[in-house]
Amino acid sequence: MERKFVDIALPVPLDHTFTYSVPEELREFAERGKRALVPFGKKLLTGVIIDFPPSTSITSLKPIRDILDEQPTFSKELLDLTRWISDYYLTPWGEVLRSATPQGLFQESTTIVRLLSTNVEEFLSKLKPQARTQKLILSILQKNPVMKMSLLRTQCKGKTLHSSLRELQKQGIVSVDIELERPKVKPKKERTVTITQQGIDAIASGILPDKQLEHLTKLEEESNSGQTAVPLQTFLKKFGFSLSTLRTLEKKQLVSFGEREALRRADEEEPSEQIPSITLNANQEFAVKEIAQALSAEAYKAFLLHGVTGSGKTQVYIEAIRKTIERGKTAIVLVPEISLTPQTVRRFKAHFGDEVAVTHSQLSAGQRYDVWRMAQEGKIKIVIGPRSVIFTPLKNVGLIVVDEEHESSYKQYDALPRYNARDVALVRAHQANAVVVLGSATPSIESYYNAQQKKYTLLTLPQRVDKAQLPAIELVDMRTERKQQYEDTKEEIQKSGKPFPKHLPPTSISKLLQDHIQRRLDAKEGIILMQNRRGFSHVMECYDCGYVEKCDNCDVTLTYHVIKKHLRCHYCGFVKKPPTVCPQCQGTELRFHAFGTQQVHEELQQLFPDAKIVRMDRDTTTRKGSHHKILNSFESGEADILLGTQMVAKGLDFPRVTLVGVISADTQMLLPDFRSAEVTFQLLTQVAGRAGRSTIAGEVVIQTLQPEHYTLKHVLNQNYLAFYLEELQYRKELDYPPFSRLALIEFVGADEPHVQRHARVFAQYLNALNHNSYRVLGPADAAIPKIRNQYRKHIVVKSLKQLDPNGTHLRNALRKAQEQYANSALTEKSNIKVIIDIDPQGMM
Repeated sequence: MERKFVDIALPVPLDHTFTYSVPEELREFAERGKRALVPFGKKLLTGVIIDFPPSTSITSLKPIRDILDEQPTFSKELLDLTRWISDYYLTPWGEVLRSATPQGLFQESTTIVRLLSTNVEEFLSKLKPQARTQKLILSILQKNPVMKMSLLRTQCKGKTLHSSLRELQKQGIVSVDIELERPKVKPKKERTVTITQQGIDAIASGILPDKQLEHLTKLEEESNSGQTAVPLQTFLKKFGFSLSTLRTLEKKQLVSFGEREALRRADEEEPSEQIPSITLNANQEFAVKEIAQALSAEAYKAFLLHGVTGSGKTQVYIEAIRKTIERGKTAIVLVPEISLTPQTVRRFKAHFGDEVAVTHSQLSAGQRYDVWRMAQEGKIKIVIGPRSVIFTPLKNVGLIVVDEEHESSYKQYDALPRYNARDVALVRAHQANAVVVLGSATPSIESYYNAQQKKYTLLTLPQRVDKAQLPAIELVDMRTERKQQYEDTKEEIQKSGKPFPKHLPPTSISKLLQDHIQRRLDAKEGIILMQNRRGFSHVMECYDCGYVEKCDNCDVTLTYHVIKKHLRCHYCGFVKKPPTVCPQCQGTELRFHAFGTQQVHEELQQLFPDAKIVRMDRDTTTRKGSHHKILNSFESGEADILLGTQMVAKGLDFPRVTLVGVISADTQMLLPDFRSAEVTFQLLTQVAGRAGRSTIAGEVVIQTLQPEHYTLKHVLNQNYLAFYLEELQYRKELDYPPFSRLALIEFVGADEPHVQRHARVFAQYLNALNHNSYRVLGPADAAIPKIRNQYRKHIVVKSLKQLDPNGTHLRNALRKAQEQYANSALTEKSNIKVIIDIDPQGMM
C-alpha cells in the first residue's frame, strides 16, 4: 500500500486525529506507532502515526516534516491500550500518547524574540508616550536579549504583545522566529579505551617503560584480555591513571579510543540484599501454584492476593515472576511510591539482578529514558515503578503485579489523562493474554467485591510468615484523656502555689502511649509514630472569639510551621506571620491545636530528651535521597523513634519495631468524602502492620476523639471482612461504588457567579440527555470551595452499574454534553477550566 496520507494523533485538547500528506521521500519510513514532526497552526508538534487513510477529500493537506523514529515508539499493544484510555477517560488520544512516553520525547517549536538593535535608548526616546507596551518589551529585552515568547508574555503580565512586536520588527529593533526545541532526552555517549593486539604483544615483550606497562596491564585485565572496550573515565578514576600516558600509548597504536552508548544509573541505587533462605508456607505455595497454572494457560486471568500485613505477599510476587521469566515472558511490577518501598526493590534486585530496572519521578529524564529504551530493546525483563510504569514498552508481557492495589496514588489526579494504573493494568493484561495479580492487606472495596463476584480469583494469606503474630491494638479516648490530664496538671499547679493559667496547652500523646514508648526505649526496640498531618499545628484559633486563621486565597485553615515560624497554606503556598493578637476581637489568647508532625516532634523531645527521633514528611524529604537517609538511620538503630505522616505506613518491614502509635485516627475519618471510612481503615491497618514483624510481640496504640466510630471497631478486631460487609451495606444504600460508576466534573475560575453559571448549563445538558441510567448531583461547592483565588464547583454523576454495566451510556452522555457546552455561546472567550474525572478517588 502506498502511504500517501497519514492520520496523526497530536497532544492537543481536541478529540480527533489530523490527516497529513507524506512526502515521497518519507513514505517508506512511515509506520504506525512512529513519531512524526508536523506543522500545526504556526507551530511544529510531535505526533504519532495512527493510520493510513487510502484517500481524503481534503485538497490542501499539509505535509509532515519528518519521521523521528527508526523503530515504532508504540507497538500495536500500546496503541490499543492508549486508545482504550482515551475512550474510557474522555481524553484526546494524542494527550494519552504523550503521557505514555518518557519526558522530552515530544518535541515542539517555540517562538523566540531577539533584540537586534544596539541603539535601544535612542529608539526609546523617539517613541510616543502611548507606546507603553513597546517600552516595556524593550526594557525586558535589554536585560535578556533572547527570550521565549511565553516568558516575555509572563513578564509583561499578560499584555497583548503582537501589534507592538510587529511594529518593533518593522523598525528592525527585534526579530520573532519560530524554532524547533532541542530534544530534551537522547542516548548518552561515553568515551572508551581498548587495548589493541599490538598492546597485548607489548605486555608479553615487557619492553615498555614501567608507567606505560602498568597502564597496559591494568587495561588488559579490565577489558577481559582485550575482548571489550573499557569506559575511559571509570578506568582513569579507578587506578588514578593519567590521560596523557594513554595518549602516548595511542600514538604507538597500543590502545585505541572510541565511543559507545552508556546507561545513566541512579546516583543512589539501593544495594541488593543477600538472598535469604525462604521456605514458602502452605498458603504461599498454593497462591504461587494457582498463578503458575494461569501463566501456563497463556490466557488472561486476574487474581486478588489478600494477605494480612507481614504475610509474605512480596515473596509470592517474586516466585510468580520467576515462573514468568522461565516461560520466556516479561513482568511489570507497580508499587505506590518507589521512594517509600526501598526494601521491596532491594528484594527484587537480590533475586533477579540486572534483569530488573527501576524507574520513578526522582530519576532524571535521561535515566528514565534509558530504562524505557532498555525495555523496548529487550535488554531487561522486569520493570518496577509507580503508575506510569504501566506504559513500559516491554515485549511479551506475561505478568503484571499491582502491589498495595488499594492505594489512591495509582490514580493520576493532577494532569491528563486521569487514569487509574490499577485498572489500566487489568486492561493491558487482558489485551496481552497475561496474568495480573492485585495484592493488598486491605483491598479496595471495589476489588474485593469483584473477587466476590468471581471477576477475580481470590487468594488469601491469613497468617504472618515465620510464626510472627499480629500486634495487639488498644484504643485511647482522647476526650477522657485530656480531661484527666487537665485535672492532674491543675492539681500539680495548685500544690506549687503558682497562679492557674487561663488555658492549659493541649497534649498530643496520651499517658498510655507515653508509658509504652518508655518501655520500648528501655528495651532498645524500634517505635513508629504516625500523625497524618505535617507542620507544627493545623489550626490557629482565638480562645475568646473562636476566630481561625485562614488562607487569603483558599477556604482552608493555615498550618503553623515552627522552624520557619510562619503560617502556610498547603494548597497554594501562601505564607504569613502568625498574629500576636486576634484580628477579630483583639484578644491575646491564641492557641494552636489539631497537631502536626512538628508539634508532636517537639513534645516527644520534651518527654523523652535522650531518645533520637527522626521525622519523615514532605518537609523533611524534599531533597534527593532524603527518604533513604531517614529510613536507613532508623533501620540501623541509630534512631529510636520514626515519626511521620502516612509515609511511614507503607511498605516498611523493620523487625526491630515493636510499637506503633497513631497520634490521631480522626484526621482522615471525618473528611467529607464517601471513601473516608475505607481510607481510614486501610491507613490504620497498614500502619499497625509495621509492628511485631518478628518473634517479638508488637503493640499498637491508636488515639481518637471518635472511639465509637464503626471503622475503629473493625481496626481493633483486625477484621477486614467484617468492615467490608458493613461498608458495602452503606455503599449499596447510597448507590456508591462498587454499585455505581462515578464521574466528577469540576469547574474552576476566578469569578464565582460565572463559574456557577457554566456548571449549571453543563448540568442542564446532562439532565436533558438522561435516560434513567444515571443521576446528576449538583452543581455545588467543592469541599474546598476556593484554591489559589480560583472558585471550584462540582457536578457528580452516578451511573448505576445495574443499568449501565460498562459505563457506555455515561461516557456517551458526557461526550455529547461536552460538545454542546463547547459549541455554546457561553464558552466564547471563557477562561473557565473544565475537568472531567472518571472513577475519581476523592471528592474533595
